[in-house]
Amino acid sequence: MMREYHVRICERLKGRFLGPTRLVVHCTHKYAALKLLGSIRGRLKSCHLEINEEKSRIVYCHRNQKKQPKLKETYQKFDFLGFTFKPRTVRVRGKQVLGFTPAISQKSTSRIASELRKRDIHRWVQLPLGKIAELLRQKIRGWVNYYGKFRLSDMRKLFRILHIRLVKWIRNKYRRFKRKEWVYAYRYLQKVSRCYPNLFYHWQYNVLRP
Repeated sequence: MMREYHVRICERLKGRFLGPTRLVVHCTHKYAALKLLGSIRGRLKSCHLEINEEKSRIVYCHRNQKKQPKLKETYQKFDFLGFTFKPRTVRVRGKQVLGFTPAISQKSTSRIASELRKRDIHRWVQLPLGKIAELLRQKIRGWVNYYGKFRLSDMRKLFRILHIRLVKWIRNKYRRFKRKEWVYAYRYLQKVSRCYPNLFYHWQYNVLRP
């Protein structure tokens, strides 16, 4: 961490300070983590800055270690860059072990789900399904390529919301599904996803299909 401030001069001759960097520091022992956290507080204080106590915490990365710490930690997970890091069961060399891995966070899932709901896709009855897929393709590709890097299957809950909207779109667009139960429209969507697996970007992954 440098003592000098990074400043970018804008066109109107005003200084603009870049946002503070979020750090993840790994330590081998709790007491080393406490000492380092105190050092970070002191360094920021020397620059007339304060650490965000709500977002700064010591997290125990619980895994299949042979030696467990004597003290049980309050926090065993944390969010960073849209991912939640926490203990999860993973497969290593054909065996299931407890690892500390990232996956899309609940906050990111809620934000994207809110964006999907605001679009009112089920009301786009004037558009064919292919056009809807084209309009959403860039967004979906960005979500999958970023959040799907780790535990792609954890995004099923997110795309289930999109599929429910598409089922409502099917019932609103086609008369033969209006008077039938919801499951018939859902089966129709499943059939379309099998026949056209590249229609929506995420359909190319079997785990994310309806």
